[in-house]
Amino acid sequence: MNINWKKTIAIVASAAVLLSVAACGSSTASDAGDSGSKSGKKTVGFVAVGPEGGYRTANENDIKAAFDKAGFDLVYAPTQNNDQQKQIQAFNKFVNDEVDAIVLSSTEDSGWDDSLKKAAEAEIPVFTVDRHVEVKDAEAKKAVVAYIGPDHEWQGEQAAEYVNKNFPDGANGIVLEGPAGLSVVKDRTKGFNAKIASNQKILESQSANWSTDEAKTVTAGLLDKYKSENISWIFAQNDEMGLGAAQAVDAAGMKGKVKIIAVDGTKAALEAVAKGDLAFDIETNPLFG
Repeated sequence: MNINWKKTIAIVASAAVLLSVAACGSSTASDAGDSGSKSGKKTVGFVAVGPEGGYRTANENDIKAAFDKAGFDLVYAPTQNNDQQKQIQAFNKFVNDEVDAIVLSSTEDSGWDDSLKKAAEAEIPVFTVDRHVEVKDAEAKKAVVAYIGPDHEWQGEQAAEYVNKNFPDGANGIVLEGPAGLSVVKDRTKGFNAKIASNQKILESQSANWSTDEAKTVTAGLLDKYKSENISWIFAQNDEMGLGAAQAVDAAGMKGKVKIIAVDGTKAALEAVAKGDLAFDIETNPLFG
């Protein structure tokens, strides 16, 4: 394996962050069952999240399309239901197959030290995308050459500032979080809590696991639980949960009385903003392949 190539890919990928990328679309990415390139192209393993919602679909399609356009052989390895063990197995297989680089969009921000240490020993650069990983081992840290993605903490701050601006005298609200253990959830929560005014009261925070149906159920329960508390705002940490919250609010006859803030900027969410079902949507641009 050529060490100069390792340095080159880090430089090229870092520079590519500054460029506009291809629009979403299908690609000719290989299946994870065969990590070896038979075409003579550089092989990149993509440890992916897989099906999760509109944002994730656009994000992963863009990565596939961008690598295909750039002439790489991208091997796509998605997981299901945030199964980190399946991601770790795919990552370790990529290391064993001696791919030229690994793109990692992790379901958990911890638990990667052993795998990253193996990648560092094999001199395989790892690019974390969309989600950070927490690494304690000094050798393992050497494997991660770059993070490419949005500032999720800033997104949480924007949601809080919207609440503060629209309820200057203070109000009660609830927060719908994503799955526990994700850096994106921690960052959006951290940003929101850092900026929310002291006169705003978070009655409760619950995970709805990025799901529209689960968010509808959780929100309905919280609206009933706090029906005497005059809930005025809901911060949903992604669009799917925001849309589920909107359904519950509408069913409770509270549409127009509760402002719902969501994050991602999917087509369905923007249409919901136009219709008044959502009050505010914070963009997470998925196009950074």
